[in-house]
Amino acid sequence: MKLVVGLGNPGLQYEHTRHNVGFRVVDKFAAKMGWKWTERRARAILASGTVGTEKVILAKPITFMNLSGEAVGELVRWYKLQPEDVLVVCDDLDLPVGMSWVCLAATNASSLKQAKTGPSRLLS
Repeated sequence: MKLVVGLGNPGLQYEHTRHNVGFRVVDKFAAKMGWKWTERRARAILASGTVGTEKVILAKPITFMNLSGEAVGELVRWYKLQPEDVLVVCDDLDLPVGMSWVCLAATNASSLKQAKTGPSRLLS
């Protein structure tokens, strides 16, 4: 099982801000896969399905960004996941708009900064 968390801030005033790119990414993926946001758990809205043979849960914490770790931690404990089973999608003000990077094995913000090797273009 994999957990993909899109980070953002709740509320219409934040809907189209750069900070909500995580919400937009998981929304787009859910729509493409035909998954519906039908469940709530651990202060998050969830959609789920399978990719190949892997169960995938998409999550949008309904907390503000600075409290999203609490919601993610609750989901990780509920589903009994390991860190390598979790992907977090969020904005990064150190990157130009339209750029992305993928980091494997970072466990906190300081490891994320060390792990950056360079941005790659976002895929549409």
